[in-house]
Amino acid sequence: MGFYAVIITIVIIIIYVAISCRNYFKYYFNYFKEEFRYKKSVSDSLKIDLKTRVLSNEEINKTIEYLNENLPKIGYKYKGEFVIPEDLRRELVYAKYDEKRLRKLFKLITEHMGISDEGVEFDIRNVSNKPGKYAGLYHEETETTAKKISVFIKPDYSYETVLSIFIHESTHYFLMSNGIRLQDRKQNEYLTDLTTVYTGFGKYMLEGYKQSKKLVFNGEFKRGTAYYKVGYINYSDVKYAIKKLKHARKC
Repeated sequence: MGFYAVIITIVIIIIYVAISCRNYFKYYFNYFKEEFRYKKSVSDSLKIDLKTRVLSNEEINKTIEYLNENLPKIGYKYKGEFVIPEDLRRELVYAKYDEKRLRKLFKLITEHMGISDEGVEFDIRNVSNKPGKYAGLYHEETETTAKKISVFIKPDYSYETVLSIFIHESTHYFLMSNGIRLQDRKQNEYLTDLTTVYTGFGKYMLEGYKQSKKLVFNGEFKRGTAYYKVGYINYSDVKYAIKKLKHARKC
């Protein structure tokens, strides 16, 4: 009898706890169900984004042909794929991209491109997550004065994002220093993005140009997605250009 009494007592306790805590069970069941749905939605969305193209194969091929024709005229020689030293990468992150470290990076970038790093001002700003018109800017009043690279860093930006912005603006400097510029602004931005890949920065642009998403809580189970993307072309455009150039340079 004692054994059965214990079993019955345990069952009663379990039933009591289940009834008493049913609202908590329901809450966490709904939470994990919504969490699963949200993560699947974000995952599906990111997969779609990774396949989205801005430029066609033909447009990228024509830009590569343009660079093949024009960069040798200025004495440019491909030096292989650029690699950022690990100690500098850590410094950039820990120092929150201060001017001193960015100048070290800029010197390495310009050396890789075969131009001087002298005479360029920096304007590095930490800004809010509110939508802004630009992630970065390159400004040049004349060929010899007022050359400035601006980068506007939001709290959500990853190291890869900041790096891709900086490389893009540095490439504007490279092209304009050599008198290479298209009249149409959007086409000139496409040219700049593809030049980053052409000159050996493809792997950094590939990571930086992924669309990034994060969870935003709007209520108990109401979730939204905040996202940002930098660059004028997309991940898949960069990926195609890397493969195209890699194949061409093997031939």
